[in-house]
Amino acid sequence: MRKTVAAGLIAAAFLGGRLSVTSTIRRLRQHNDVLADQVRTDPLTGVLNRVGLRQAYAAANDRGLFLILVDLDMFKSVNDEHGHPAGDQVLSALGTRLADLAARHRGWAGRLGGDEFALLLPGCSETVARQVAAHAVSDITTGSRAESVRVRGSAGIAYAAATASWSDALTAADIALYHAKQWGEVTLFAPGMGYPQPPAPRRRARDARSAP
Repeated sequence: MRKTVAAGLIAAAFLGGRLSVTSTIRRLRQHNDVLADQVRTDPLTGVLNRVGLRQAYAAANDRGLFLILVDLDMFKSVNDEHGHPAGDQVLSALGTRLADLAARHRGWAGRLGGDEFALLLPGCSETVARQVAAHAVSDITTGSRAESVRVRGSAGIAYAAATASWSDALTAADIALYHAKQWGEVTLFAPGMGYPQPPAPRRRARDARSAP
């Protein structure tokens, strides 16, 4: 009888130990997943950050995709006139909009930094990419009726073939974005298109058309 009880206690202790180890491993894996998400995610907007976008591009671009860069027009004036909390609200609203567009088209949305965002759209046509870009940069309104903030954006699009590097795709979309700022319309990168000459500081060149 004593041997049976002892064996039962040993088995229970062994099983409890295994369950404890399993539980610990599960918690560690969950913790690691959280940390990995934090490394890839922009904390303000909840979309991917630059690291996450690069990883998504590498994983998704096996057959070509469209890269859309979105940049807000005269965003500095929002912070200057309404304060940084209002600017953060605008960025969060844009992040939410882009995340929704990305989900609808089975793509990815991310923030490269500041008020510059990106969309990765695999498996879509140029027409769809232009429509998505136009929607992405339409008026963003935040705040109360008494003190609302309305901002528009500009968008540059580049088609990245499966062989194109992340750096090359980003440069092409960035060039298109410069021209979009100057022309006031969504712009698709075309072979031979370059940065405006003579070169000007990035923000000044992009915001030239929006200056009061």
